[in-house]
Amino acid sequence: MKLYLAPMQGMTNAVYRNAFDTIFGGFDAYYAPFIATTQKKQISAKLFKDLMPEYNLTNHVTIPQLLGNNGEDFIHYGQYITDLGYNEINWNIGCPYPTVTKKLKGSGILPHPEKIEAFLETVCKEKNFDLSVKLRLGWDKVEEGIEVVKILNEYPLKEIIIHGRTGIQKYEGVVDLDGFDQLYALSKHPVVYNGDIYSYEDYLTFQKRYEKIQAFMIGRGALRHPSMAKEIKEDLHPIKEMKTKILAFHDYILNYYSETLSGDKHILDKMKEFWYYVGHNLGPFNPHLKKIRKTHNVLEYKSHVLQLMEEQKIWQD
Repeated sequence: MKLYLAPMQGMTNAVYRNAFDTIFGGFDAYYAPFIATTQKKQISAKLFKDLMPEYNLTNHVTIPQLLGNNGEDFIHYGQYITDLGYNEINWNIGCPYPTVTKKLKGSGILPHPEKIEAFLETVCKEKNFDLSVKLRLGWDKVEEGIEVVKILNEYPLKEIIIHGRTGIQKYEGVVDLDGFDQLYALSKHPVVYNGDIYSYEDYLTFQKRYEKIQAFMIGRGALRHPSMAKEIKEDLHPIKEMKTKILAFHDYILNYYSETLSGDKHILDKMKEFWYYVGHNLGPFNPHLKKIRKTHNVLEYKSHVLQLMEEQKIWQD
């Protein structure tokens, strides 16, 4: 059984993946946030900074992800990525955000099976890398996802990752397991389950339902509970020294941004996002989290973090 960390734009970048793998581990692969392809033939190396070997400092497996709807552009970007040493690329046709979907990219392409077929026809003729696909149940109905899976079945893919919501749902509501079951039963490729694994107990529930599935992708649940993958892999619940690990995880990321970003605001924007997820465990009315959200000064912020860690009751060593 394999566990994958889902990509999240602006969050699961190289420093986050390095910190996660060093301090918690448990994931077999970390999916990098998507890079959007364009028709520009001159590609800036800055665009691929997050994938550069010198920024991925641990031995964890990183899977690059591309977002686009043009096969030739995908191949062009894919060549740059393979030159960096990667041998698998994930095609994102699941992103639900309007800035993406209105361009018929991400889950916006799901109602257009002819475009998906044309894309795969081009890419699969020329690719020199393994290709996997991350998708949703459809844009607004499962029938769209069913037609897409029929097309995917005709092409050589490593696996498909299915998130159990439609595009218009974004991350609202709950996963549609009946809809997932329909796509899963139809697929000729290995299927990875993705959606609403927020705890160790959630994983056990989904794993029991899908005993034949060999890989699960975890996103927001892992950002809230970074020890989850380790707990699953080693059947340790909860893991020991959690308070120490959370603080080490925090400090790893804070130190990086303090060295690479200029100005308290930029540093704190990143750290407030960190606490948006990790702080979910502490409840919505934690007074120290409230102070962290309001502070504009890094020294003040550090003081609030220390007070929070001293007084919280969830993470124990």
